[in-house]
Amino acid sequence: MNVVTKIFIVLVSLLAVLMIPLVAVNATGATTLKQRNVDLQSELNDQKALYEAELVTRQNGEAAHSQRARELQQQVAETQQARTADQRMVAQLESSIAGKDELLASLQASLDVFAQTDRAKANLTDALVGELSDVRVRAMAAERQSIELDEALSEVQNQLEVADAARRKLQEEVVRLTDDKDQALGTVAKYVAFVGDLPEARAGATSGGARVPADRDLSSTIIAVRRSADGTLAEINAGSRDGVKDGWVLTITDGSQFIGNLRIIETDVNRATGVVELEDAAARGAVKPGMRAIARKGD
Repeated sequence: MNVVTKIFIVLVSLLAVLMIPLVAVNATGATTLKQRNVDLQSELNDQKALYEAELVTRQNGEAAHSQRARELQQQVAETQQARTADQRMVAQLESSIAGKDELLASLQASLDVFAQTDRAKANLTDALVGELSDVRVRAMAAERQSIELDEALSEVQNQLEVADAARRKLQEEVVRLTDDKDQALGTVAKYVAFVGDLPEARAGATSGGARVPADRDLSSTIIAVRRSADGTLAEINAGSRDGVKDGWVLTITDGSQFIGNLRIIETDVNRATGVVELEDAAARGAVKPGMRAIARKGD
């Protein structure tokens, strides 16, 4: 009996000696993992803040360019109206010149008849010639003004084209930033998959809620999938801020392949969780992170 007790004591001592390094390694690994979790969360917050600041800057720039485009369009309309008015004035002056020419011819004929009134004829002729010269000067000035208005109109149109090009560039920047956001959220999904499962849906959320038609078109990305004996839940990178509501039914696709439906049961500010329906892993494939979840207005 004493021999067995001694052997047991020796085994327990050896086991204690072997367990000490394992406990130390485990404690060191847990500390490192916690620090990496904190670093990744800080980096994610910095990326989100940078993205939101850039998005606000782009939106403000696009609004300013849109306002400038509207002002330029108003200037174009006013310039075109002024040009039309000047063209009508030129036409009136030309008509007046034609009338004056006819009057001058008539007076010349009358003066020929009344040769004895040479002085009166000379004075009248000088007056008509001066008036005609004044009309011609006014006509030339109106023509020059019309040319200047044409040049101003061309310049305003060029400015409008530049503003439209700047607006298109800003729109392309917004699309690029949206893609960067999706990539960042995909990175977060990979991190969640590496660290552990997503939190459970709120208490009382079930899969039998009433269906609510979508009031807008929306394209989102599945960032996490959780499977259990009760069913499959998936999370997307869109939430109430994007207009998502409980009861929406989104179509899950992998490229052009239909995979199933996602009925939303819980909505956060920028995330939403739903129940996967009509999934057929054997025929169409299983739902995975990275697939698209698309809502159509009225569906």
